[in-house]
Amino acid sequence: MITDNKSSSLLLARIISRISEPIFYLPVIIWLVLRHVDIPREKQMIYYSGLLLFVFVIPFAYFFYMVFIERKFDIDITERAKRVTFTLKSMISFTVAVVLTFFMDKELFIITLAVWISTLGLILITLKWKISFHGGLNALIFSTANYLYDWEYWWLYLLLIPIGWARLEMKKHSLAQFVAGVSLCISVFWLVISAL
Repeated sequence: MITDNKSSSLLLARIISRISEPIFYLPVIIWLVLRHVDIPREKQMIYYSGLLLFVFVIPFAYFFYMVFIERKFDIDITERAKRVTFTLKSMISFTVAVVLTFFMDKELFIITLAVWISTLGLILITLKWKISFHGGLNALIFSTANYLYDWEYWWLYLLLIPIGWARLEMKKHSLAQFVAGVSLCISVFWLVISAL
């Protein structure tokens, strides 16, 4: 009976963890940001295609290749050293997107820069200590949504509770690692947004 409860709990944790994969929500959040900033509608689709390429398509294709073809790491990139290598390479593509936004719209650039700096913070900490990207990147998505919609979706932050539970249940992170990822990304995002 205890084993059944444990396996049911682990299954639920895996489901929550998979459906809260931040990468799945990138196309939606990029589109929402573009719809919010002051970019003419006729340019939105062009800009969306460019940003999607550098923020989502290239990093996701690289991730897919490394996980399912090369089998260099698991879907959670559990090993800290491999996580650093993968994310640094992905950041090259993301950096191109940040540069592009500079020429598109000031507000779009600030939002993208805030996300970029927050992600860089996760990477720098990962050089020495395993911090939760899963928690941090979800926190960034929720922060971006609340910035765009003037805190109308504050309750999204409550979703970090089941997401955190899932990561702990799967033994992917400690509570400190999850809280650190969330706290870092929320703090850096809002500091950058406020400063610029």
